[in-house]
Amino acid sequence: MAIRSLLRLWALVAAVVMLQACGGGGGSGGSAGECLFGSACTGGTPDPAAALPTLALTLSSSSIRTGAPATVTATLRDASGSVLEGRIVTFQVERGLGVTNVATALTDGNGRAAVILSPASNISAGADEVTATAVVAGTTYGGTVAFQVVGSPLPAPTLSLELSSSSVSLAAPATVTARLLDATGEPVAGQVVSFEVERGLGVTNVATALTDGNGRAAAILSPASNASAGADEVAASASLGGTVYRSAVGFQLNATPVSVGFADSPPGLLANEFTLSAFGQAVFQLNITGASPVAPVNITLSSACTALGRARLEPAVVTATGAVQSVFFVDQGCGALQVSDEIRATVAGSSSTASVAFGIGRPDVSSLAFVRAEPEQIYLRGSGLAETSIVTFQVRDASGQPLANEMVTLSLATGAGGVLLEGRTVADEPVTVTSGTGGEVSVRINAGTVPTPVRVQARVGEGASEVSTVSSNLSVAVGLPSQRNFSLSQATRNIEGFNIDGVSNTYSVIVSDRSGNPVPAGTTINFITEGGQVQQSAQVQLINGMARASAAFVSADPRPADGRITVTAYALGEEAFIDLNGNNVWDALPVPEPFRDLGDVFKDHNFNGFVDPGEEVISLGIGAVSSCVIPSNLTYAALLALGTDEPSVPATCDGTWTPRQYVRKSTLTVLSTSAARSLWASVKGAGEGSGLSNQCEVNNSRVTLVTSLSTLSNFVRVNGQTWYTDGNRGSIGLIAADANGVRLNPLAAGTTVEALSTTPGLTVELVGGSPIPSTTEATQVVLAVDFTDVTLNAGQGLITVRFTSPSGVVTAQSFTVSNQSRPSACVVAP
Repeated sequence: MAIRSLLRLWALVAAVVMLQACGGGGGSGGSAGECLFGSACTGGTPDPAAALPTLALTLSSSSIRTGAPATVTATLRDASGSVLEGRIVTFQVERGLGVTNVATALTDGNGRAAVILSPASNISAGADEVTATAVVAGTTYGGTVAFQVVGSPLPAPTLSLELSSSSVSLAAPATVTARLLDATGEPVAGQVVSFEVERGLGVTNVATALTDGNGRAAAILSPASNASAGADEVAASASLGGTVYRSAVGFQLNATPVSVGFADSPPGLLANEFTLSAFGQAVFQLNITGASPVAPVNITLSSACTALGRARLEPAVVTATGAVQSVFFVDQGCGALQVSDEIRATVAGSSSTASVAFGIGRPDVSSLAFVRAEPEQIYLRGSGLAETSIVTFQVRDASGQPLANEMVTLSLATGAGGVLLEGRTVADEPVTVTSGTGGEVSVRINAGTVPTPVRVQARVGEGASEVSTVSSNLSVAVGLPSQRNFSLSQATRNIEGFNIDGVSNTYSVIVSDRSGNPVPAGTTINFITEGGQVQQSAQVQLINGMARASAAFVSADPRPADGRITVTAYALGEEAFIDLNGNNVWDALPVPEPFRDLGDVFKDHNFNGFVDPGEEVISLGIGAVSSCVIPSNLTYAALLALGTDEPSVPATCDGTWTPRQYVRKSTLTVLSTSAARSLWASVKGAGEGSGLSNQCEVNNSRVTLVTSLSTLSNFVRVNGQTWYTDGNRGSIGLIAADANGVRLNPLAAGTTVEALSTTPGLTVELVGGSPIPSTTEATQVVLAVDFTDVTLNAGQGLITVRFTSPSGVVTAQSFTVSNQSRPSACVVAP
């Protein structure tokens, strides 16, 4: 359009120029004349010398279509009408409905330049214009001609499909061939064609294929299974130019019968004359009909021996593509369980089956193994604990597999203490047991009266073929806790629990039987106390093979006035005895062996060895015929062996050794106050006056505290007192006690002590006693004092001792230290 507009503007300008040249347009003295486009004028008539160049444009046809283009010819002449040769002519289609084969052309000897005009596409349609322009003497000349485009789309591509046969079977599959042609009928190569069977009765060997140079792609069509029958369709599809083309063709399917059978391989198989040796192997041959590479047949193989894990079939599932298939069978000692086996072959999806039977040799005994003893530890006869164990052996063949139906002879290797095997002693005849399907034989062992390892001997076969072994891991233990092997300890003897609830402590028990061996896990230990709260019971656990039990404790009401509580642990066990003849049994004859006769348990709150009013009693209810008096004719070592440190309630013993009685231990715990009270250590008790003159009592601060049921001791509080040194240096001992007003108790374990002096020239150093240890008795704190410069303090100064409890409670007490002469008021005796 731009060129066309330019040409029109050019024509208008040229007309004006020509009009002026002819004297028109109002020129003076001239007459109006006629001027033609492209000509010169003189006066009122055209002037040939003033003519312009011309470009004439013609079409061979005013209508074009796909396959039927037109020729566009441009003729260029100069002003005189002569053709112009060798000039460039430019062609352009205004609206784009058409296209020229070239954009420019050169005029020939006839002044002509020609191009071919075709539709822009096979769907282009409508009217358009083609314009040609050329430049002559610096001026552009042009021409335009209109044309009609007639739409003429090409034929669509095609996809055809054909079968080599319309009847398909496993024995005669068909070839499916798809051919892809473009709109012009030319083959299309390198395109993907997809194949599918509409109803699934058949299958193609490939799902997709690529077209070759002839536009063809092929696949093999077979029945989906041997039983497939009926009519179906196979379809092919391909995408070309964004459009999917599809074609389908029908076919008939014919079912193919399938069967399987065994050949006479190994020889004699079908006549039931073949026997496979123990651990042998053989190849069995299958004959198959109806199998082909395009329709393989799946056959499952099984046997009783493979189900038991005593044989192996390889492969277990056969994918047959031909008439013959081999199967590998390996015996793994199945002859120990059965004398023959049967291989069964089953065609998948079919009722066709086949089977064949053959003999299997029995393997020889290769080894006899001890398997287990359950439990591995039993306890003395009459202990009430587990007294029976089952000992198991296994007969095995050369591959380690169990052998059934073998006669195994079992006997005791030791009979200490009367151990029994199925009720028989070591001197009795052995027991014979037949191995079961798992090759195992088991016998019952009953404990005797002596702790001992137990060994059972097992034998199978005779003479040179005999195989034997001996059991292990089984032992007989005492099992019951013994009074002298019952230990009780605590984490902390003095806890800050008199004023504070919930302060914890832990009580631990180590429990052994009379042989010093761990008691069984799960043995119950009970705990009781008269103050705070203790865990009711704990079960023994084996930690690194050692028998232990722990109980938790927290401080709480009630709290005894003296701050001291007793925790007692007890368990069902046996009384200690001295085994004079070493037979590990308490003997009453000819003379009763010494033993510790235990009666009822009681909480000895004050540790005086007597049952006082209010002390709790735990009774087993055995009897009350003995006064529980410890024999007086025993040596000290014998008394220790009997565990005489725990008393019983008088007149609750039964007078004989008892394997079932409460063994017990008690321990003392101090509930210390948070506040501290220091006392002079140099005046604690009558008769200890050697250091009394160093301390001076003021304001009658003497206190009386109970240290035992029978002894009263006098102490003087440190706070506000004066200590007189012998010279400028001295060592001062203080009792670090808590603030209990009834009993002289230690401060809580972990309490820290510090000493300081603000007096110039007086130094003090704590040389011992901090922190407070775990103890049930008050401890001592030792201070070293030194008057380094008496000119600064006149030989007298103040010392402060600070006690900080584990909870952070601080108690500070101060006293005076002097190196002067003692006044007559000083205490000389308590």
